[in-house]
Amino acid sequence: MRKKINFIVLILFITFVFTGCYSKVSKIHVEPVPGGLDLDAVKTELPKDLVKELEKQSNIKKFKSAEELSLFLEENNTVGFDSGLNRSYQDTNDMAVMTESVKGIGAPMMTTNLGSAGFAFDEGGSDDFSKTNVQVEGVDEADIIKTDGKYIYALVKNELFIIDAYPAEKAEIITKIKFKDRPQDIYINDNKLIIYGRDNSYRQKELYKKFIRRNSFTFFKVFDITDKENPKQVRDLNFEGNYNNSRMIGDYVYFITTNHNYRYYDNEPILPRIVSNEKTVLELEPDIYYFDIPYNSYNITSIHAINIKDENEKINGDVYLMNRNQNMYVSQNNIYVTYTKHISEYQLAMEVMKDIILPIMNEKDQNKINNINEVDNYILSPDEKQRKISNIIERFLSSQDKSEQDRLEEELEKAMKKKYADISKELEKTVIHKIAINKNDIEYKTHGEVTGHVLNQFSMDENKGYFRIATTKNRTWSRFEDGNTKSYNNLYVLDGRLKIVGSLEGLAEDERIKSVRFMQNRAYMVTFKQIDPLFVIDLKNPKKPTVLGELKIPGYSDYLHPYDEDTLIGLGKDAYENRYGGTVTGGVKLSLFDVADVKNPKEIDTFIMGVSGSDSIALHDHKAFLFSHDKNLLSIPVTIRKQSGEKYYNTKLEFSGAAVFTVDKSSFKLKGKIDHSDGGKDSKTDYWRGYNYYDNNVKRALYIEDNLYTFSNKYIMIHAIDDLNKINNVRFVEEEKDFEIENLKESKSKFLNLDNLGIKNSE
Repeated sequence: MRKKINFIVLILFITFVFTGCYSKVSKIHVEPVPGGLDLDAVKTELPKDLVKELEKQSNIKKFKSAEELSLFLEENNTVGFDSGLNRSYQDTNDMAVMTESVKGIGAPMMTTNLGSAGFAFDEGGSDDFSKTNVQVEGVDEADIIKTDGKYIYALVKNELFIIDAYPAEKAEIITKIKFKDRPQDIYINDNKLIIYGRDNSYRQKELYKKFIRRNSFTFFKVFDITDKENPKQVRDLNFEGNYNNSRMIGDYVYFITTNHNYRYYDNEPILPRIVSNEKTVLELEPDIYYFDIPYNSYNITSIHAINIKDENEKINGDVYLMNRNQNMYVSQNNIYVTYTKHISEYQLAMEVMKDIILPIMNEKDQNKINNINEVDNYILSPDEKQRKISNIIERFLSSQDKSEQDRLEEELEKAMKKKYADISKELEKTVIHKIAINKNDIEYKTHGEVTGHVLNQFSMDENKGYFRIATTKNRTWSRFEDGNTKSYNNLYVLDGRLKIVGSLEGLAEDERIKSVRFMQNRAYMVTFKQIDPLFVIDLKNPKKPTVLGELKIPGYSDYLHPYDEDTLIGLGKDAYENRYGGTVTGGVKLSLFDVADVKNPKEIDTFIMGVSGSDSIALHDHKAFLFSHDKNLLSIPVTIRKQSGEKYYNTKLEFSGAAVFTVDKSSFKLKGKIDHSDGGKDSKTDYWRGYNYYDNNVKRALYIEDNLYTFSNKYIMIHAIDDLNKINNVRFVEEEKDFEIENLKESKSKFLNLDNLGIKNSE
């Protein structure tokens, strides 16, 4: 029985903190914000306090000023405290986080002119060229390489190269901009080049030495490249925080930064700084939104609209105080930011405890607990409150006789099982924030929520005023849950106010979403555990989404791309069952799906490259996937491994480079492979990282007219699309030689010349 009481105490020790750690904002006047939790949609069986907790996690509020934000942070000093609010005792291995890694950027060191006569932007170029593979037409995504049909702009480590790429036979580097730190991605808009990343050298600059808060800064530069040989910097911005995500629509870049574990100090601006030209801190007055919840840490997410054509136009933006964020989808009119919230077993135990244990405690102990809860967090930290309340509860439980302890244990378990059944869909939910964008205007609209978590941006879509989203509800493990604990998948349709109007729930039990593609009135969803079900879902009636057909095949697709309205290309991995009943992933797999007969989708062709350990960056970065329907062209970077022993993991590298295919409505045909490793002699691959990450790693491919340009840190190689005959190559790094010549006589003479050392030769 002592084990049972210890179990109760363990739960109460952690959960009681929720009664006293909600943010106190009585001194702060907030403006109502539309949207939020629909109480009518929540089961009436849920405890009122738990419904309030759900509201706190979902319903956003707005401060009237930065001063109110400062007061909020002062009164709710919970940074570094893990309240359990965001704990999830669930399988979340596939949970994607929106934040992208940043390698850093600094100020440019030099611009080198490497060519002769320059070209005007629209002079001599081609209209037939590939653009970055984006999710939404008209919403550009940043990448490491771009082309305008005449020039190619490519990032290689710390350097930005401008290549006169057309005609291919005369391709050459004409300009190189070298940065102190490493750029991350670029945009191209007519004669403007946008480049950003992390500034690692800001602390050495005079203005920044005055700052007390030592957060990271993200560099954002705009160059005028009318004269390709002499780019001119026209805008120099530095955002306090880490780069999170961005999109470009028309002449505006919507740039998102996040400050993790945000600190505030007296005599410092409360909001993250924006520095212009390393001299001026811009004075902005953004709207500031927050949630009335016990934050683990204060993460400030900022969304800014930047006019890259008019550097005099004021930057506009909003600021959000969050625990975290995960994924983002952007249409031409709206930004949707999502994050996943959880209700843990401990929160449920708290509600049970309040119903069962608190009423039987003596008045003196109840008053002690209430008094502790009422103390401001800056007087008693949440951890201190937790320890004090836990001691009171533990003393009370230990004072009960054995029969009462048994009764409490049984009553607790019975009540917990009931609440698990009542609240199963609330245990893991995705909160969606809708933010309208129109040039320089950014306006928060509303928010909603759905069960489960989002895999990535392709799990979301906007169509004719409706927002569609696919989620996976993770498997849960609990002694209190009698029902189904397996994972399952859902698809929801929300209206303009982000209220659910249609849903499909419980798809592919015990599996998870691997990829989703929305196309007009349909959605294609791939789930996986060992067999790959491809679901065809009809969305013509938003209020009644319906599964039209299903196809089960070995393996899975990480990425789906439309070939036409009736044909899909899938890129993923092969999979098979080993002798122990487990699932083993095999080589990189291309699938061609015929979905013309929606009730009977078919896999009409496959192409598998390599064995286990083979990989492609295009599996997780859609911008590495090059496809042209008109040219019947498909190219992806791959690392192919072959078997070298009996065990599936005994493999060795066979090829690393670009695989180029001809693809039509019936089949894939391997046209050839392009190797940037000089015949493979310098090819290196770290098995545990998977994909080749050295300079010969092909990262992207693009085309201009009938020529294919493959890109690595070492080369841009140019081949004819028709037969892959090599036309030209542009080398970014100096070619290594297997010998070196040194004039020893000249070296000796220089060494012995004491005048060079400032020492007079007495002879």
